[in-house]
Amino acid sequence: MAQTSLFVKMVAQPGKRDDMLAALEAMLPQVAQEEGTLVYSFHLDAGDENTIWIFELYSDGDALALHGGSDAMKSCFEALGPLFAEPPMMVMATPTAGAKGLPS
Repeated sequence: MAQTSLFVKMVAQPGKRDDMLAALEAMLPQVAQEEGTLVYSFHLDAGDENTIWIFELYSDGDALALHGGSDAMKSCFEALGPLFAEPPMMVMATPTAGAKGLPS
């Protein structure tokens, strides 16, 4: 199976981005144990103080499903729910061969 990547845009209510980031960072111990989760990184939008971008890379679709269905993810979204200014935007993709910096 091919690697699967996910780009997620999360927009927090004004002044709540740090709370959103803290809720996301609470997932890191779980993610560290997920063998198929290759990259799980958060990025603060330079042009919007309320937006966080997430880049995720999984060994395959099964690894993404395992991550997405975890109890930790359910708890994370419960914590994130009241912080959202709008629903998250998610884009699934498949990395192309020869990309620099991605684990193979």
